[in-house]
Amino acid sequence: MKVFIVYCHPSDDSFTKNMCDSFIKGIIDSGNEYIISDLYKMEFDPNMTEKEYLRDAYYRTTPDIADDVRAEQKKINSADAIALEQRDICLNEARR
Repeated sequence: MKVFIVYCHPSDDSFTKNMCDSFIKGIIDSGNEYIISDLYKMEFDPNMTEKEYLRDAYYRTTPDIADDVRAEQKKINSADAIALEQRDICLNEARR
């Protein structure tokens, strides 16, 4: 089995990173494999550009999907499962 991990945390010194590392260890120890996208290390921009909006809203029919998006689609298509690892926003907000 191949697991695609989408990881999102700004610090390598965090509970979330330790959870992700433990999860990866479990995947490997069970004889499975993984691929990971670390959104912070990738400098992922979650904001949609106008060009992307117009393409996706079918106002334009050009197939100009960015290479980084195609790479992520390839990861998704190659995986048997997807796991999301992110910082717990609710817990952080509750502590304030």
